[in-house]
Amino acid sequence: MAKRPYRVEQVRPKKGKPAYYLVKDVSFKGKKRKAKKYIWRSDTPPPAELIEEYRQKYAYDMEIKAARKRAELSSSFYDIEYINRNYLKSVEDIRYLYQAVADLLTANELEEYEKKFEMYYVHGTTSIEGNTLSADETYNLLQYDILPKEKTLREVNEVQNFGNVIKYRNSYRGKVTMDFIRNLHALIMHNIDHESAGTFRRSDYIGIVGCDLRVTPAIVIENELEEAINTYYKKIEDGRHPFEQAAIFHYKFEMIHPFTDGNGRIGREIFNYMLMREGYPRLLFMGKDRPKYIDALKLGNEEDRAAMVEIFANIIIKQRSGVLRENLKNAVKPIEKTGQLRLTDFVNV
Repeated sequence: MAKRPYRVEQVRPKKGKPAYYLVKDVSFKGKKRKAKKYIWRSDTPPPAELIEEYRQKYAYDMEIKAARKRAELSSSFYDIEYINRNYLKSVEDIRYLYQAVADLLTANELEEYEKKFEMYYVHGTTSIEGNTLSADETYNLLQYDILPKEKTLREVNEVQNFGNVIKYRNSYRGKVTMDFIRNLHALIMHNIDHESAGTFRRSDYIGIVGCDLRVTPAIVIENELEEAINTYYKKIEDGRHPFEQAAIFHYKFEMIHPFTDGNGRIGREIFNYMLMREGYPRLLFMGKDRPKYIDALKLGNEEDRAAMVEIFANIIIKQRSGVLRENLKNAVKPIEKTGQLRLTDFVNV
């Protein structure tokens, strides 16, 4: 059940017996709401043992209600430029379902959950660029240093480098900066392209594979990237929605295409870092999503930013909505003191 037990609140009607509710207080930017669940009507409050039974029985309902209340509060707070209000509410719902799951898991469970996610994430972000390691091969390489058979050294390095990317990203606490971006690139391109690792490109003879889009001339890369970073943080400070602004930054980054190679992997890493910093779950970009991913970038280039953001919103909604609800059902279960953790309950990400 919840780490902080839901309190009991009495409501006295003008006529009849008082009603009792389980209550969880939620807030966002100073605004407050209550998530409530009716449990009892009587002249006397429910006995303590029955309250505890209700707390466990209705824990899932309470967490769903609390996430929805927080989503309603946050949805009304943000100014939006592109994202549809309905999508906005769904994305915010996912944000707070994810936070509820994370809050309810033990430290060991959360660590295992994140390990599972990293495996899927690394497999997805490399496979979308053509890497042929399977999900199992990716997991075995990252967790146990087991080399896959009949794979190129480049493919192995592409996956293995993410071990250091993960350590660096998880230890970093600051904003996205030019140095942060260059450091990520140096780690991602380690043992792949030593000369260009962490260095902005100096040539204009480059494009996005499968996407006929013009990228930024090399001479203005630093200026445009710095401007994109500053614009992102200014929009966030002005109350614009973090998900849509992360999506817009991602599009700008890919159009700037600051490196000779590795721009997709770097761009997706930054996109997810921005989401993570604002309390959202990260996006999985799988090989099968490449057509949708390229379509989103094309829509951005056609000035249809709303449709572009909608594609990214659809991806996270389809990936996370059902899975988070299932994981929440497991997370609210009381831990049985058997010496065994519930890690196997959280294999979905």
